[in-house]
Amino acid sequence: MKTDHINQFYEILCKEHLCFIYQGDFSDDITEKIISLSEYSIDNNNQVMAKMKNKISFLIVECFQNIVRHGNSAPHDINRTLTLPSLFSARSTNDCVYITSANLIENEQIPLLQEKLEKLNSLDKEKIKALYMEILSNNQLSEKGGAGLGLVEMARKSGNPIEYGFENENDKLSLFYLMLKMKEKGIVKIEDNISLGSVKQMHDIMRREHILLVYKGDFSQETIIPLLKMIEDNLNKHQEEYNIKKKLYLILVEVLQNVSKHSMDRNGKREAIFMIGKRGQKYNICTGNTVDKYSAERLKDKINTVNALNKEELTNYYKTTLKYGTASEKGAGLGIIDVAKESSDKLVYDLQSEGENFFFSLNVSV
Repeated sequence: MKTDHINQFYEILCKEHLCFIYQGDFSDDITEKIISLSEYSIDNNNQVMAKMKNKISFLIVECFQNIVRHGNSAPHDINRTLTLPSLFSARSTNDCVYITSANLIENEQIPLLQEKLEKLNSLDKEKIKALYMEILSNNQLSEKGGAGLGLVEMARKSGNPIEYGFENENDKLSLFYLMLKMKEKGIVKIEDNISLGSVKQMHDIMRREHILLVYKGDFSQETIIPLLKMIEDNLNKHQEEYNIKKKLYLILVEVLQNVSKHSMDRNGKREAIFMIGKRGQKYNICTGNTVDKYSAERLKDKINTVNALNKEELTNYYKTTLKYGTASEKGAGLGIIDVAKESSDKLVYDLQSEGENFFFSLNVSV
């Protein structure tokens, strides 16, 4: 994962108010963090989206439940032969919201699933409601969550046809993509649309580059806390060495705090992008945000300085800055030194001109 990947994602997502994409392990306890992060972003986007918050939260839960219930239905011995983690995505642009999931299913499940979705998409709002009541009254429930009850609820709440697709992986398994679209009033039009194809494209990039999470939106303290908590919970499920987890979490806190404090304020928002990936035993953390010319020069000088030092020299530099540095040096400066101390490689950065300002991207390895 390189700084040009974060530049690429930022360009793709430039018109979106919120983008959260996650691929990895899924369980019920992650849902709460996703909802918290999404609800805060929705509340701070615009009043139109805030009115849909309850429906959006419901659909996020349903999408997660769909992954948790059905994502493990394929035989485990087959699952282990594939590096195809499930995916969840929540994105918004203008007054539309798009929630997408992707998970492995057995190929033999596809005809029935396709039949259910085609039937749902052919029904109007009243007929979908009638179908929902019929399933409930007939008690057509199974251990996997019902006779399409979750899908019916998704169609009923979203008010739009469910977009879906299947990507064949081998003779046993396929990736099942499902996208829900929402608008406060009316049907999501083509010109409003984030296509399912664009989600697949981003999923392909994430799989190829081993990117676990992408978040683009407002970086405030209220956003950072659930983001950090979700990553921490996910790390705790893996058998990583304690020292690696400690270093990674310290770097995460520092880089996210740096983005929150120093991104340019635009209409009360500090918009930026964050990515974390893992290749082999190495984690990569990338951030990208707009800074003014003065901040760009300071960041450039500070990173060049720390990159010229070895670990022992960095420790001494940290102590000197802590003791004799100015107030500004003890702020962002100490954070960058801390990150450099814990990073396994030199810090990699890039500055792209945006008129009078610069898009600053940073890549840190652990």
